[in-house]
Parts: sequence; C-alpha cells; structure tokens
Amino acid sequence: MNDEQNQAPNNLVKDQIIPAFTLPGPDGMPHSPWDYKQREHLLLLFIPSLTDARARTWLSGFVEQYRAFRDEMCAILAITPDPVLKNLQVQEELHLPFPLLADPQGSVIARYTQWESATRTLLPGVVLADRYNALYQQGFTQDEEARPSIAELLADLRYINTLCTP
Repeated sequence: MNDEQNQAPNNLVKDQIIPAFTLPGPDGMPHSPWDYKQREHLLLLFIPSLTDARARTWLSGFVEQYRAFRDEMCAILAITPDPVLKNLQVQEELHLPFPLLADPQGSVIARYTQWESATRTLLPGVVLADRYNALYQQGFTQDEEARPSIAELLADLRYINTLCTP
C-alpha cells in the first residue's frame, strides 16, 4: 500500500489511542472500543452499504477467518452507514459472529475515514488497534487489493501478541 491509500483522512496516528465511540448493534445493545480495552485487540471494519455485493463478499472473508482472529485474542466490530434493521437482516443472512454497528448519520465513520453525508458513502477500510486501543495499522481505499489482507492482519496480530503479553 502506498502512504496515500493507507492514510485515513483524519490522520489517525500509529500508537495513539483510537477515537472512542458507542454505536448500536443489531442486538440493540451499545458497543464501544472500550468494551474490549485491556482484554482484546480490536479490528474495526468500515463497510459501505451492505446492499453492495462486494462489501458482503469482503465481510464474508472475515467470517470465514473469525476463529483465527479469536485465537489471536482479537474482537471484530463492523461499522456500516446502514440502519440497525438492515444490519440485523444481514447479520442473520451471513451468520456473522461479530456485530454490525449502525452509524446512519456517519458521525463515527467521519472520525475514521472519508464520509460523504449527502450520498451516505464512505471510504472502506480497516483499523487494527492493540488491546490498549492504540492504533497499530489502518488501511482505507476503494481498491480491495490495496487494503491489508486477512493474512496480513493475522500476521500483525501474532506480532502484537509477542509485544503485548497479558
């Protein structure tokens, strides 16, 4: 990835604490990065509308490798601009083992990546934070091949685990 593609527009800085937020999940419960702090690493997935087939395919890759993420003590939260009801439908259809958080106004999305409120579109990507909520890696781009791959993210988690022993 080149630096331009890997930079979030809000200039999240490696090793600094990621912005806090609370968003509703499909279970109606609020979810926050602080729920995982000091217990698990956290992977945030910023997903365009789930009506997009490519977004669903990208999300499905994380479903297939979910056990490997859990083995590395990593929780996953996916954030979409879709409403809670739409996320609930997709959660059930794809049998997601992690929550889809609803941010229809884009207030959280805009803190992490590009957000166009008029069209409700976002620049998709990932944020990987260690168990202390410090940013380790980010990748935001429309080009799926340029985003960190699942294999890269798992390798990063293995490395983080050598640094952050409980």
